[in-house]
Amino acid sequence: MSTTTDSDASGGIACRGLRVIDTSRVLAGPFCGTILADLGADVIRVEHPVQMDEVRSWSPVVDGVAAAFIAVNHSKRGIAIDLAQKEGQEIFRRLLATADVLIDNYRPGTLERFGFGRGVIEALNPRLVHCAIRAFPTGTSAEALPGYEASIQAYSGIMAMTGEPDGEPVRCGPSVVDMSTGLVATIAILAALRERDVTGRGGRVEPALLRTATNLMGFQLASYAHGGVPPRRQGSGHASLVPYGTFHTADGPVLLAASNDRLWARLWDVLEPDAGAERPYPTLAERAAARAAVNQLVAAKVAGWSRDALLAALIAAGVPAAPVQTLPEYMADPTLEHAGVLERIALPRARDIQIAGRLFGADAPLRPRRPPPELGEHTMQILADLGYGADERERLERAGVVS
Repeated sequence: MSTTTDSDASGGIACRGLRVIDTSRVLAGPFCGTILADLGADVIRVEHPVQMDEVRSWSPVVDGVAAAFIAVNHSKRGIAIDLAQKEGQEIFRRLLATADVLIDNYRPGTLERFGFGRGVIEALNPRLVHCAIRAFPTGTSAEALPGYEASIQAYSGIMAMTGEPDGEPVRCGPSVVDMSTGLVATIAILAALRERDVTGRGGRVEPALLRTATNLMGFQLASYAHGGVPPRRQGSGHASLVPYGTFHTADGPVLLAASNDRLWARLWDVLEPDAGAERPYPTLAERAAARAAVNQLVAAKVAGWSRDALLAALIAAGVPAAPVQTLPEYMADPTLEHAGVLERIALPRARDIQIAGRLFGADAPLRPRRPPPELGEHTMQILADLGYGADERERLERAGVVS
């Protein structure tokens, strides 16, 4: 519906010409908005003039810019509006009238309180795709509850199956549910836009953190539903595959995954090159039944190797294996930037920093176009786009409606 005012050709072209209004906070919605921005959409981030997104204050903060905020908000424009004020609601109404997509993760009832219930939005802009991200799906017993990454991991059962067998439930390190929900939201929006191409009408999609968590557990959920045995904490191991997990060499840990009989044979030939054709526990069923013994056997063999030598031998034999690296070790690989897995973004008052790069390789460039917006950085520009004159813009700012 809108022609973006950003002519920076370093963005993608798949979503060029689309305008996205992103009112979401924290991670899932903002990540979705940034993906769409990297695909070429004009994404306008809407925040309150005072009660800004809390991610702006997450440490580390360098020269006033939070690293986490950069990660999920680069490539957007920013406007600060007080939606509790009537004039703020009018600005928002004009924004929605020009938009193709609205992303929100307000608690249920919040947009309605501002005067933007579903019927109002659909009447205002029938072609708008409204992506309403929720913690818990509508219709569930917990639908009105707030939800964050950790609470969803705890509620869904993810934490109960994560950690060492004799330890406590553990939260996954990365925010896998939030970030995956951002991907789900992107898919849902693109699907709804494609449907709009056919029907001429927008619609509403409702990704939810709990839906995402449930699908991330698809294998474990189906296994429990079929077999009746709840998943147990396996450390770095696998409930069905043996040997599979972390083993310690003389100078560092490796992750190896002999996930089938063919790979087990290759692994054993590396660990016992003089053993001939006879290999212990030749079938997965035998190895699974003797999990502890198999893991102890492999651990004893691996302990005598150096990490690099073992990895070289396993890779040459076609056995899936990798060093267990720290994040600094991983990011030190110069080929990651060359391949676009990591990219650098220039900040106005700070040094360039590395951020995660494109999600997929493509002929068209998908690099970030600009740093994330400062709070209200493009407010006056966007108000002008919406038809507000200079005097009116200044009056709205003085009244605290915008900043």
